[in-house]
Amino acid sequence: MSINKKIFLAIALAAVTLVLFWAQNRFLINHNPPALQKRNFTEDLLGEREIKLKPEPIEIILVGDIMLSRNVAEAINKAGDPELPFRHVSDFLKSADFAFGNLESPFSGSDKFAPSPSLVFNAPKKNVLGLVENNFKILSLANNHTLDQKLEGLIHTKTFLDENGIKTVGAGKNQAEAWQAQVIEVKGKRIGFLAASYASYNDGGKTRNEYVARMEDLDNLKSEILNLKSYADFIIVAMHAGTEYTHKPREEQVDFARAAVDFGADVVGGHHPHWIQPIEVYRPTLLPSPSNGEGGPPAGGTGEVEQKPIGLIFYSLGNFIFDQEWSQKTKEGLATRLTIDQEQLTKAELIPIIIENYCCARLADPQESARILSGINATSTINFQP
Repeated sequence: MSINKKIFLAIALAAVTLVLFWAQNRFLINHNPPALQKRNFTEDLLGEREIKLKPEPIEIILVGDIMLSRNVAEAINKAGDPELPFRHVSDFLKSADFAFGNLESPFSGSDKFAPSPSLVFNAPKKNVLGLVENNFKILSLANNHTLDQKLEGLIHTKTFLDENGIKTVGAGKNQAEAWQAQVIEVKGKRIGFLAASYASYNDGGKTRNEYVARMEDLDNLKSEILNLKSYADFIIVAMHAGTEYTHKPREEQVDFARAAVDFGADVVGGHHPHWIQPIEVYRPTLLPSPSNGEGGPPAGGTGEVEQKPIGLIFYSLGNFIFDQEWSQKTKEGLATRLTIDQEQLTKAELIPIIIENYCCARLADPQESARILSGINATSTINFQP
């Protein structure tokens, strides 16, 4: 090949290369590739299927008797601090989703309170702050002091607490209201509450009225629990009963608490004795499987029985905020932190309480806790299989 042809071919090849390079750049400039579509990793894995996250467990603290009158009110006045009785247990109370206890001192609207040893209680209005600021979302009013300030005091108490974001159970202006259940919604679940007392007045249960739910009304207890089960995920019943200053529960305490569990309650929390009483893990009587309407097994069935879930009964949690400084047992109480997971009770932590200076609760130290729990043959935690 001559030199002229080699030069021509080289020039031609160079020209073709330049043309191709120019064309490629023009294409890239005018035809940018689309941006990559951002996709969630779980979408790639699950497609259109619904993602169901396991709900977070619920924690509820139960305590016993709370009295914000008499020496407790006097201590609050001297300190100028309505939260004084709760100061040393505040972090503990706030560590759960909410707390529930028995309020033994009405809020009549008057700030007058009788000194000890008066048995007619009334709490000054400012003392509600200790309840509000320490996670009490619901209180039982079913007790022998709820009418210390008469019916007007009870109605004022319910309205006043409601205005401060605290629901109440166990008492009201008529029997229907006294037995009306309340529900606290938390983390997508409904926790139902009922309460009943051995007495309507502070007369040992002799006189009845329509303002306080009474423990002997098992028909009301049953119907309210069954109704509550239709829309609540977990049920707690408060029980105000027993002989004061004793360790052993009375027969009526046992009968009521077990009946509540038989009807469908998950936990029963007792108070009134002012001493801590035993704890029972109660498994209801075996129930027949669905019947043919005549009490026997369904046609073609085996007649097998199904086991109801267990219930946890605290016969008395003792005092929580009180001024009974005259004995060691009345200065001790028991709080419990309930853990509810997937609508089942999975754990109950037992936290002993010591009351000091006629008013103020604190957590018991390890030695005190061991002594208090040994008195009811308990350890610090009760675990349940979910």
